[in-house]
Amino acid sequence: MLRCPRCGQQAARRSRRVGVRDHLASVVRLYPFRCQLCTERFRAFQGVHRRQHGDRREYDRLLVRIPVVIVAGGAPVDGETIDLSLTGCSVRSEAAPPVGSAVPLRLRLGQAGDVAIRAAVVKSQREGRMGLHFEGIDRGERERLSRYLARFLRPSGTTRRGTGRPRPELVAAAAAGLGLILMVMYFLGRLGPSSIR
Repeated sequence: MLRCPRCGQQAARRSRRVGVRDHLASVVRLYPFRCQLCTERFRAFQGVHRRQHGDRREYDRLLVRIPVVIVAGGAPVDGETIDLSLTGCSVRSEAAPPVGSAVPLRLRLGQAGDVAIRAAVVKSQREGRMGLHFEGIDRGERERLSRYLARFLRPSGTTRRGTGRPRPELVAAAAAGLGLILMVMYFLGRLGPSSIR
């Protein structure tokens, strides 16, 4: 993930290309990115484009279990998130609002306080779990949720394990250290045992 030019966090992931400009920019390897914390969308250079398969969401869903209250049919029903992002979540609950309906939702974030979502649209519903998309959320509530989610992101901006490749700065530091050791061994070898006494 890249550093977002708006909020400065390393929390931007590749976004889908939309429209002619995005496709033309990708010819010179300028791809669209979306910040997971402040929603900023921007283009940045990416040397090697890795095709994304499977999940096509704009935002990563973090595996976070927090209590929620859903108001379905006028009555509050308790539940728990399975995953959570800035724009939606999956919830395990006995509430069963129909797909396409909008329900009020309250995320209970503990010490971070509650986040009230005026309208969470039910996108899917099956076997005691539902997928919700946040469509009615005030700016202050979104910012509180963003700060909460930032706690679960690693410095690289992702909760997933890396690809196994070492970071370039670590490779450079290791090479410099190895070079220094070899240089010291070379000079000690040239001096010989008699010079060291």
